[in-house]
Amino acid sequence: MNLSVSEIISILKNDIQDISNPLPDGEINSFKIDSRKIVNNDVFIAIQGSNVDGHDYIDNALENGACLVITNRSHKNSSVLTVRDSVKALGIIANYYIKKVKSKSIGITGTNGKSTVTAMIASIMQLCFKTSQTLGNYNNQIGLPLSVLTSDINTEIYVLEMGASKVGDIRDLTTIANPKTVALLNVSSAHLESFGSLENVYQTKEEILEDQGYEKNIVLNKDDDNFPRWAKKASRHNIITISKRQESDYRLIGQSPGTLIIKTKKYGIINVDTDYHEDHMITNILFAIACSAESGADKESIKRGLLTFEVPNGRFTVLNGYNNSEIIDSSYNANPVSFRAAIDSLVARRHDDKWIIMGQMGELGEDSEEHHINVVKYAESKKINKIFLISEHSESIKNNVKMDITIFKSKEDLIKFIAPMLKSNVSVLIKASRFMKFESIVNSLIE
Repeated sequence: MNLSVSEIISILKNDIQDISNPLPDGEINSFKIDSRKIVNNDVFIAIQGSNVDGHDYIDNALENGACLVITNRSHKNSSVLTVRDSVKALGIIANYYIKKVKSKSIGITGTNGKSTVTAMIASIMQLCFKTSQTLGNYNNQIGLPLSVLTSDINTEIYVLEMGASKVGDIRDLTTIANPKTVALLNVSSAHLESFGSLENVYQTKEEILEDQGYEKNIVLNKDDDNFPRWAKKASRHNIITISKRQESDYRLIGQSPGTLIIKTKKYGIINVDTDYHEDHMITNILFAIACSAESGADKESIKRGLLTFEVPNGRFTVLNGYNNSEIIDSSYNANPVSFRAAIDSLVARRHDDKWIIMGQMGELGEDSEEHHINVVKYAESKKINKIFLISEHSESIKNNVKMDITIFKSKEDLIKFIAPMLKSNVSVLIKASRFMKFESIVNSLIE
């Protein structure tokens, strides 16, 4: 991967706490945080997690062939480098590596749509540049640098999803990646228990707009109520606008079945062939086109990349269910705004009966019950036929609406109840926050 142990020592010289023993030099193969996956010449980053402490597995990593261990704690082995903070050290190394290989990066943040827009951009960019993207949901201070450091050495463009759970997180990630093009997709209520307030969510996501000593392309949605606020914060940069309704750099100007007609700043009118015509998906497509075009993608790559794009698993993935029913896997995560968007997409499906298997939306703070009730009221207003519910607010929800709701205590009971009811005219949306692990319900109801 074109990095050596001696380079790492040089990069981290200001953070090294203990280097009493001389470290043997050599070429590095890759970086890992799981000692079980270490092979010869890998670097093991020892990190204390919420459930497992990587420092307990330093000896295992060395036995498996690690050429270097980066840790917060001193160790007798000469291949161990002790630093102040191993997570920050990982970010410093990733930042150095991006600069060394002279790659550009695109940064995507927002409450909803990050994974989808990141995947869309990567689908486009890979057709004209050697492209690497965020691995799975590796979008934090550990995952993002690992995505960079485990990528192909010839990578020209990194497409990086940037997640956050507290103030300062996005600033940390942009410092690592130095993105030349960024997009702030949206902000809404999510992770309120860790952020403390919605205003803190705003401040954190807006960190992607900050001045990093160079001009960025910043893609913003003119249709968003927050556009004036964000345009003011980004005024020192090159603001690129998208819209479905008003004059902008990248704008939807028409559509027909299977096609979106987009006016672009770079390439004039583009006819985009796609099956995704839901309102929020059109916005995602506009963001993807703008970020890609401003990062050098050509017109044909944009069209082909969007045509072959597939929604990441768990983000409204349509699957074949029992008895030819339709199962929609949106189990990856949920918050009030994303739930309403998913309901809108469900309503657009061709099936006569539209059902929702709904779980808890986490980290909504003291207004959690109200948020859940309002989502179900929205489903009721959209004529959803049935809701199958597992939530700590189940009784309150049922008491506040008149629609058909069945409450369950466990996923197993829900599966047993609903499976025999599935038939060819039914479409079922399955959605909840990540901790509910509703993918087990999906897997139990598909053919």
